[in-house]
Amino acid sequence: MEAKMATEQQIPVIAARLVEYQKEFSRLPSEDAQWLMNHTKEAISIFVNAVINRAEPAVQIITNLLSCFFSTFTVLATTEKFVAKDKFKVDVGEKAKVKIAYLGDNFKDWFLGKIEDPFIGSIIYGRKLGKDSVDGPILEKLGGNEAAEITLTEIYAAMEAQPNGESGNLRNNKANIFYVKDIIGTLRVVRVHWSGVGWDVGAFSVGRPDGWNVGIWFFTRSPVVLQVS
Repeated sequence: MEAKMATEQQIPVIAARLVEYQKEFSRLPSEDAQWLMNHTKEAISIFVNAVINRAEPAVQIITNLLSCFFSTFTVLATTEKFVAKDKFKVDVGEKAKVKIAYLGDNFKDWFLGKIEDPFIGSIIYGRKLGKDSVDGPILEKLGGNEAAEITLTEIYAAMEAQPNGESGNLRNNKANIFYVKDIIGTLRVVRVHWSGVGWDVGAFSVGRPDGWNVGIWFFTRSPVVLQVS
């Protein structure tokens, strides 16, 4: 039997109950509270899904490994090819389109020779790592290598939206992690971090033994993660 939707009479009562118990929001970390204020509609969707699935332990909205408290941003379609060496340049001058303070040697070797075709556009989701982990379990949660992969076009678009390290979808106080194929088609990790004067861009092999620390953010095109850790 199809479930009945909430009535017009129930909705204002629910809203009033949330106001009544608003002090519960004090448990939110400041970063997540800011996300909620900026993405209220998505937060309500997460809340509604959690209530709907409250009796199903096999479905969790927040996993131990990756949080579904995400930031989302749209990358617009492009009509020209993306030439990595023309975009990723060290320049922190006042006229720099995107302030970049550092490019790691691996990034230079693996990515500066890359040229990407015109882009059709996408929506990018960001999730916070809930516990220290190497890449394997993270990629599994994201649906595998293909689901996790994004492009340099998308990374640069995110940086271009915060050219001076402003607050935005990329974290300017933590590492931002992306999975991207290099010039020979090998999936790599690209890390973008604000250094204070510009973005630092580095690259690492997938599966590096050091792994990643809790609290950093991972960005992909895959939707909210619902698997149990």
